[in-house]
Amino acid sequence: MSLGSKMFKGMVWSAIERFSVQAVQFIIGIMLARILTPKEYGIIGILLVFIAVSDVFIDSGFSTALIQKQKRTKVDISTVFWFNILISLVCYVVLWILAPFIQEFYDLEQLSMLLRVMSLSLIINALFTIPMTLLTIELDFKTISIITLIATIFSGIIAVYYAYNGYGVWALVIQIMTRSALTAILTWLMIKWRPFFVFSKSSFKELFSYGSKLLASSLLSTAVNNFYALFIAKFISTKDLGFYTRGTQFSDVVFGILSSILDSVLLPGLSTIQEQRDKLVNYTRNILKATALIIIPIFLYLAVIAEPLIKVLITEKWMPAVPIMQIFCIARLITIISGINVNLLYVIGRTDLALKQQYSKIGIRVLFFVIALKFGIIYIALAELISTACHFFINTYYPGKIMSYGAFSQLKDLVPIFLSGLIMVLAVLVVNYFITSDVLKLCISPVFAIIAYFTSIHFFKVEELNTLIMASKKFFEKS
Repeated sequence: MSLGSKMFKGMVWSAIERFSVQAVQFIIGIMLARILTPKEYGIIGILLVFIAVSDVFIDSGFSTALIQKQKRTKVDISTVFWFNILISLVCYVVLWILAPFIQEFYDLEQLSMLLRVMSLSLIINALFTIPMTLLTIELDFKTISIITLIATIFSGIIAVYYAYNGYGVWALVIQIMTRSALTAILTWLMIKWRPFFVFSKSSFKELFSYGSKLLASSLLSTAVNNFYALFIAKFISTKDLGFYTRGTQFSDVVFGILSSILDSVLLPGLSTIQEQRDKLVNYTRNILKATALIIIPIFLYLAVIAEPLIKVLITEKWMPAVPIMQIFCIARLITIISGINVNLLYVIGRTDLALKQQYSKIGIRVLFFVIALKFGIIYIALAELISTACHFFINTYYPGKIMSYGAFSQLKDLVPIFLSGLIMVLAVLVVNYFITSDVLKLCISPVFAIIAYFTSIHFFKVEELNTLIMASKKFFEKS
């Protein structure tokens, strides 16, 4: 099987896994949003900040280092596994100690106990991080999809049950804990790999030399991404954090699907041709255009129908989340395209350059966030959009310098697709103008969106669409 075919097959199975899991999470999320309050979502938003930052420390870039390294050994893999377990225990102890102080800072009852219970998921997650990494290296997303889908369905059902019976924010904590536990159990039942009781200092040093740059970069990014929630909860309100979280979650459902598909396949796939620069650039160009063909219409359409979507699915009590969702749809679109360039640096082993870029990006985000904080959550979302646009030019700087495929070359490739997306948006706006029912808008507008978009793509003669169609046919014929 050629590299292109193997990567496409991996992307398809990854897509199946992501779409099925996110579809279930989306349905569960709607059910929970109808039962729970914005304040309860705000509380879970605070807790997730500390979990997310701890997860970065636990992995420390080692998973990516294992994927990038072509001559990895069993000792390398076991060394990373035991390191993850150790750091997860350290992080849990730290959060246990800090929990009462965090509760006092936000003056929220039960926050300490919630954090202490939820932090147990860090230890559980560390148990299956490396097994999942090994499945990713093999591009075995079929197994991953089975594991994650089962865990998501059962944890979601349990969460809805507890929410319906009045457990409030505890229902969300129970959901997270149950999903982690089921994923760990299923992973170990379905894989053959078992760790050796060994820890190699030489393996650790070698992998850490690559992963440490990722650790610093991911830590900075995760800290800024999630500390937004801490500042909104403290200086605006927990309720507004709930609206902000809900607004970002709609766009993040799609973002999570698409970005994880790309991230899971790009590094292990392109790493095999990391020394063949011309071939690497050609693959990257094709991937960029094919990705844009999919994500541009999806995110632009979501932005246009945000208001009727939120009204119908989670009721008008969540209407303040509408502008947040619209702004983040555009921001996440840019982030996915921009992220392909970061993966390119990982592929060629230049995590040092990715880290340098991260310093600049963090500075820009913090600056705009501080300026926007006193004006409210809509301005904070706009600050994120402006920062994301700046990040695109930062992320494309080194690919442009090293491989002569920078920002303007990439934008030039994407112009016909963006124009097609804008024509689609115009068509949906015109159709929705004449429809008063929100339900009818959601039922009718997709038809006009699809017709307008694909007609425009055909008019602009975007060849990558035919390539995607042919690759899809081959995949399903072989399946």
